[in-house]
Amino acid sequence: MGETILERYDRTFSVDREFARRARSLFPDGVTHDSRRMDPFPVYIESAAGSHKRGVGGLDLIDYWAGHGALLLGHNPQPVVEAVTRQIARGTHYGASHPLELEWVDLVRELVPCAQRVRFVNSGTEATLMAVRLARIFTGKAKVLKFAGHFHGWHDAVIPAARFPLDEGVSGIPQAVLDATIVCPPNDIDAVAHHLHGDGDIACVILEPTGGMFGTFPMNREFVEPLRQLTAEHGVVLIFDEVVTGFRVAPGGAQGLYGIMPDLATLAKILGGGLPCGAVVGRSEIMDHLSADRQRESPQAKKMPHPGTFNANPLSAAAGVAMLKVAAGGWAQQRINAAAARLREGLVDLFDRRGLDWAVYGEHSAVKLLLGHGLRDVSAAQFDPYQCDFRRLAGGDPNLARHLRCALLLAGVDMPVSGALLMAEHSDEDIDHTLASFAQAIGWMEDDGFV
Repeated sequence: MGETILERYDRTFSVDREFARRARSLFPDGVTHDSRRMDPFPVYIESAAGSHKRGVGGLDLIDYWAGHGALLLGHNPQPVVEAVTRQIARGTHYGASHPLELEWVDLVRELVPCAQRVRFVNSGTEATLMAVRLARIFTGKAKVLKFAGHFHGWHDAVIPAARFPLDEGVSGIPQAVLDATIVCPPNDIDAVAHHLHGDGDIACVILEPTGGMFGTFPMNREFVEPLRQLTAEHGVVLIFDEVVTGFRVAPGGAQGLYGIMPDLATLAKILGGGLPCGAVVGRSEIMDHLSADRQRESPQAKKMPHPGTFNANPLSAAAGVAMLKVAAGGWAQQRINAAAARLREGLVDLFDRRGLDWAVYGEHSAVKLLLGHGLRDVSAAQFDPYQCDFRRLAGGDPNLARHLRCALLLAGVDMPVSGALLMAEHSDEDIDHTLASFAQAIGWMEDDGFV
């Protein structure tokens, strides 16, 4: 009998195994991000360029992590590399205002429809934390309404129901804080209406406008339009979390694509061209609660204090300016959307030819995978995530996912078990190689008796 997938993985990635052994004694779970945890151990990367990464053992991998969604153009795009190279020689941290932050904010305001005012922060979590607090100050209300499966960072108000299993509690958060967060099923406008009609203490509704986890729990314009009307009727602040969708689904993000204006929006990832960043943008009368001038004009007005050592630091600003100048043209979004559609179509065909109860779905540059959904009478071509219980969509068979992840890495593809994010550097050859790698991985799984 030949090697199993896990035996082959252990042998092929022996250098990574030693890095992981050391990391387990230094980091909780041996990783620095929950999503990088992997059984039996994660791969370690030493360099990247375009759509590819190179592992510490020398293996070339097609990358579908896209820097957790932060990379639109691929790794080390020339405009960003040149901009950062120029800036790093001039300084990384002035502790002062600088011209680049004005160029950066001008591009944000040009592209994002709701961006009357902008405040830069350092991450998506910081951005949603600020947006929620501004909504509370502006409305004088306390509660946050969010949707199951939507991830808005890891702070107390928004982490409930963000990860699978969706009804699991979150440790370390006081019950009084949990009581101020209302969780609704995705795409259930009646549930939202029920809460807004019956509870006068809701400050804001926050959502990923294309669906939780960039469409794992899909959501579309048909839901977002009535949600905008409903929140406006009740004086509730509508927050679009565009940390992933911003500049990715379209130059103006989901709000630009849908033509729907939120009160506030949060940005990060692509905003910084691959460097740490974040921002809150939105209506002046809400954003101005960050302003000391407002308090001087009206002593009763409440100002939100906001320091932040690395806010709008020159290095992130340089990268962000270079990235947004390219993103404004729209060609990168068109290219990645087309590549993602081709990959989805190829996987649907492969899964159906193999007779698997695996699904692939998604929109824009996302390719979502669901392994072992149990609907034997539904082909991959027939699968409709809107007709599936949303609790199923983040599940699937974890043992299948584990073996597929390892098998794909052995075949030269680094893809999260939840699916892929495309970058503008993904070529037709990359897509062809990826489809062949899936076929190889499924063959190995058949040999091991998993499918």
